[in-house]
Amino acid sequence: MANDRFEKNLPHYLQYVGLKIVCFPVRLLPYQTAVWLGKHLVGATRFVMGKRFARVKHDIARAFPDKTPAQVHQIAVESWRNMGVIFAEFIQLSSLSISEFKKHCCIEGEEKLRQAEGTTGGIIHIGHFTNWEAFGLAASAYGFDKAVLAQRVDNPYVDKEINRLRNVFSGRTLYSNHEDKPFFACMRWLKKKKMLGILFDQNTVSGEMWFSFLGRTAAFAPITALLAIKMQIPVFPVNVTREKNGFLRCRVYDPVTPPTDYSLENVRKFTKQLIGYYEMWMRENPSSWLWAHNRWKREEEGNRYLAAHPEERL
Repeated sequence: MANDRFEKNLPHYLQYVGLKIVCFPVRLLPYQTAVWLGKHLVGATRFVMGKRFARVKHDIARAFPDKTPAQVHQIAVESWRNMGVIFAEFIQLSSLSISEFKKHCCIEGEEKLRQAEGTTGGIIHIGHFTNWEAFGLAASAYGFDKAVLAQRVDNPYVDKEINRLRNVFSGRTLYSNHEDKPFFACMRWLKKKKMLGILFDQNTVSGEMWFSFLGRTAAFAPITALLAIKMQIPVFPVNVTREKNGFLRCRVYDPVTPPTDYSLENVRKFTKQLIGYYEMWMRENPSSWLWAHNRWKREEEGNRYLAAHPEERL
């Protein structure tokens, strides 16, 4: 039976039309102008979303207790503005030719991915930092046959449009919240010795493991560790940074080799190791992360679970 959450209806279609209307002028503007407008227009929405912005500041203050209230506020503002920059960059970058795209975004360390593609395959370990969508576009622009594991947007019209833009150069999307057994869909892709991008730094509602993340309990999906250990393939941490001139640099770190033996303990330890990259990137540049997402939504549930299962606490 179809899931009503993803059904087509009039409100969904009107939302889609609104999105297309907004995107049209963004494409026509000069690149830097579009980015500037996105930054300030979306940044201003914090004034009408006061409760969420207050929660963002609360989360930042708890994650970085050494920060002053003024510093916490500035991190929150820059993170909020970054959402507008992401939107404008994504619309602009997905409208460019590959040669023009490379004037705005590059992959540093692409040779590490090339060594894995066609031999072992690999998992790209990336989070909601700076502009993660830009790396998806860059991977295709640089000739990688990649797939991404993403959450399906409730609005089917909007979801289709996002994926059209996300895969405008090439690639495909697998759904973590809609695919029939997404773990096996990922396995089938990786068996072809290709690259699969996974973001698991957002709150998960099922299949979770509990870890301390910046000092607070959060749920994480173990799918990256499970795939890497089961298939014995490397994981490539990737972080995207934005330079002062707006140029996006996607840095590929050295591959992380999974444990050779499968066990739940090794899955937990490897997942914790991968979480360490997120924590490192957040400490380096806290405003680059998507703080608007309620990452610790299930903190109390996780604390209760770990209290009952102390052997799983890492």
